[in-house]
Amino acid sequence: MKRFKLSAPLILGVIALVVAIPLVIGVVLPMTTQTIAAGVLTGAIVVTMAALCVETDSSPRRMAHAQFGRAGEDIDIAREYREVQSSLQTVGADLKYYAEQAKKDQHELGARLAAVEQRVVAMDGSFAMYDQSNQAGLGALALQAIEQTAAVPFASLQEWNAGTCRIKLQAALRAALTNDGMGSSGDTSVPRQPEQRGFVSEVNRPLRLLAALPHRPTSRDSVEFVQLNSSGEAAEQEREGDEKAEIDVEGTLETANIATVAAHTTSSRQVLSDHPALQAVVDLMVRNKLLSRLEHQLINGPGGLGKIDGLLNQAATFIPTIGTTPADIIGEALTRQSEAGYQPSLVIMNPMDWFRLQITRKNETDEEYVFGSPTMPLDPALWNTRIVTTPSVAEGEAMTIDTSFTTVLDRESPSILLSNSHKDYFTRNLLLILGELRAGLEVLDTFAIYKMSLIPSS
Repeated sequence: MKRFKLSAPLILGVIALVVAIPLVIGVVLPMTTQTIAAGVLTGAIVVTMAALCVETDSSPRRMAHAQFGRAGEDIDIAREYREVQSSLQTVGADLKYYAEQAKKDQHELGARLAAVEQRVVAMDGSFAMYDQSNQAGLGALALQAIEQTAAVPFASLQEWNAGTCRIKLQAALRAALTNDGMGSSGDTSVPRQPEQRGFVSEVNRPLRLLAALPHRPTSRDSVEFVQLNSSGEAAEQEREGDEKAEIDVEGTLETANIATVAAHTTSSRQVLSDHPALQAVVDLMVRNKLLSRLEHQLINGPGGLGKIDGLLNQAATFIPTIGTTPADIIGEALTRQSEAGYQPSLVIMNPMDWFRLQITRKNETDEEYVFGSPTMPLDPALWNTRIVTTPSVAEGEAMTIDTSFTTVLDRESPSILLSNSHKDYFTRNLLLILGELRAGLEVLDTFAIYKMSLIPSS
């Protein structure tokens, strides 16, 4: 007998038939107890016949639902697992192939880039390798090729190991007929490769005073302030009605001018374009010249229109009464300022005067130094006060300063300007390099600065 597989259409058909039988009986026959029982019995018979016609499941999955037979198609899980495994292996093999291919392509690309870099280096960033009018000799080209592409095999030959060093020259035929030089006929100089050290800047003295003084910015061409001076002292009132002591306070309007410090030089446009390092050296040199001049003016400026009124020009003259040596004179000045209410924090002197103090010995027969030793010198300081040495202060002179009353006015920081519009520089391919800064000095109280001679008076 033909058996059916348990499926959704079969189940729905049986359910529809079971529901339709009572309805048909109810329509044809009158509704009685016997009619209802006959409908239910007929439905039960249909369900039983359908169950007998369903193919039973012979697999181990039967368990509690085996009587209902096999639902749908058989699925071979083991076979499908093997198919999935096979597909994954195929995908893995493809990925490995693509990775190896990409790695190979990367190596080829790297080799091509290296070849391009070597060609660019050989051309020195231009098409000079094809210019036969300025072709170097084969000796120079060979040394360049060794440095660029054959350093390892050439080093092996230098160690006298067996092997070959192949040098490929990118040279015109004319190079075989000339030696190192300009490639001119008759050039008989010995081929050579001088060492190149680049550009060496001139020596510039260190700038220490600018780092020691306080700064503040300003947006005006001059700064006005009132300097207060007082005379008289407080005293006790002995009797009622007596006049009390008077202190006179006077204010003087002072002006701190902003000075412009500038300098310029001329250079070839091609030189600066071909040698960026030279441009950096020139910029640094110009900036240092500006700052050196500013430091000198902060100390020795004469004042007046467009000039800085320097520290020496505004300082109060100190005449020692106790000290006889440079160290004692400076110490007495610091003490006098402290007694007056100031807090001196800086001593400015010439480097040679500080060196004379450093080589001071304890006595004429003793080799021990007072200020440390040549191998372990002490930091520049006297009486717990910092010392700044600068050649802008003349030998034999010094200053003690309470820096809270002195300020460097920053109007414009150092700047470098380049221009080809000066005179006929545009047609001559020349470049003007202009350095410029604007600054001033503000001294709120002149007695905050003492200037003195380190040479004791006889």
